[in-house]
Amino acid sequence: MVLLRGDPVKLALPLLMVLSYGSSVLGNGLIRNDCVCDPLNAFLDSLPLNRERTDQLLETDGYQGRAHRVVTQDGYVLKLYQIWRDQQPVVNSTRGTILLQHGIMHSSSDWLVLGPGRSIAYQLVDLGYDVWLANSRSTMNSHQHEKFCTCSKEFWDYSWHEQGFYDLPAMIDTVLNETQQQRLRLLVYSEGGAMAMVMLSTRPEYNDKLIALDAMAPAAFVSNTWYRYLAIPFAKIPKVFRSAYAVYSTNEVTVEACQTEYQICSDLYFQFLNGESVGMNRSWVDRIYQAMPAGGSIKEVLHYVQLIWTRKFAPFDHGPSKNLRLYGQRTPPEYPLDRVSVPVNIHYGLRDKIVDPVGVMRLGSRLINSPRVRMRPYDELQHSDFIYGDAAYNMVYKDVLMWITE
Repeated sequence: MVLLRGDPVKLALPLLMVLSYGSSVLGNGLIRNDCVCDPLNAFLDSLPLNRERTDQLLETDGYQGRAHRVVTQDGYVLKLYQIWRDQQPVVNSTRGTILLQHGIMHSSSDWLVLGPGRSIAYQLVDLGYDVWLANSRSTMNSHQHEKFCTCSKEFWDYSWHEQGFYDLPAMIDTVLNETQQQRLRLLVYSEGGAMAMVMLSTRPEYNDKLIALDAMAPAAFVSNTWYRYLAIPFAKIPKVFRSAYAVYSTNEVTVEACQTEYQICSDLYFQFLNGESVGMNRSWVDRIYQAMPAGGSIKEVLHYVQLIWTRKFAPFDHGPSKNLRLYGQRTPPEYPLDRVSVPVNIHYGLRDKIVDPVGVMRLGSRLINSPRVRMRPYDELQHSDFIYGDAAYNMVYKDVLMWITE
C-alpha cells in the first residue's frame, strides 16, 4: 500500500480536469459584478489561473515575446504572441512568417516546453523566422470575452468549428497586418488541424493567405480512434453531458501543489503522458504540468464524439430543427475539403491511438485540389510524441523543418 502525504485537496488538484455543471443559475458570479453564473462555475473560475506561463517560459529560456490582443468577430479576446531571441523582427527582416496553432486543452506554452534548441518554436526563431504563437478561445491565455462572463454557459458555447471559423482567421489577419506580409505559413497540431480545415473549407479566401499548411497528427477524421470506446457513454447518456460545458484549468494552483508534492505530481503526469508517448523524458514533466491542461469546452469533446459515430468531418449537430435553420438540411453537411487549395504536409504516427493512420489517409485523399499533399508516417509514434518528448525533437521536428526550409 502506498500512503500519500500532504493536503488531500492539493494532491487531487494536479488532475485538473473538472467538469462543471450549469443547470442552475443562482446569485452573481465572482468575476464581474454583472455576471450571473451558477455557484460552482463562479467558484472554479475564481481559482488562480496562470495566464502568463508563455511569458515565464520565454524569460526562463532567454527569449523575448510581445503579446497582441486579438478580438474575434463573435467577441472572444485572444492573446497572440510574437517571439524572438535578441531583437524583435522588423518588416522583411526574416526568412518568413510562421504561425503555430496548438491542440485541444493546450496553449501557446506547449510549443516551448522542450526548451531552447529542442522546441520547434525556438528552432524556427533560431533559423531566422518570424514566429507567432496562437491561443484559442477560453485557454488560460485567452480567457476573456467582450460580452460574456467567463463563468457563464454562453462563454463556453463553442466547439473547434468556431475556433476554426473565427479564432484562426482573426489571428492570421493580425499577424499579416503586423508584419505587412501577404501570406504566412501555418503549423498546426492535433485539433489545430481540424481548425485549419474548417477555415480553409468554409472561408476559402484564407487559402490565399497561406504559403503552406504543415499539420502534425491532424484530428479531423477520427472514427477509428481507440477512444471510440470511451465515447459510448457520451452517445448513450447525452442528457448527462448537456449540462456540462467547461473544462477549467487552474494551472497556478497546480504549480503550487506540484512544488509541494513534486514526486507525486511528476509520477502522475509522467504516467499519463507516457501512455500516449514512446519518447517521453521525465526531465520535461515539470515544464509540462505548468502548461497543460489549459482549459477548453465540453462542446469541443462532444463534437469529436459526433465525428466518431458519424464517421464524417462535419459541423456540430444541433438537432434536426436547428440544423435546418443553420445548414438548410436536417443533418450537418460535410466540410467541403475540395476548397483547400494550399500545399499540405501531414506528419502522423502509425501507433497514434487518437488520430489513427486510417483517418489521416482519409483526410489526405479528400484534399483533391491541394497542389501538393505530402504524407510522412512515423512507425512507432503516438499522439503526444508530436509535441512532447525525445521523439518530437529527434524525429518529427527534423522532418518538419526540412519541408519548411526547403
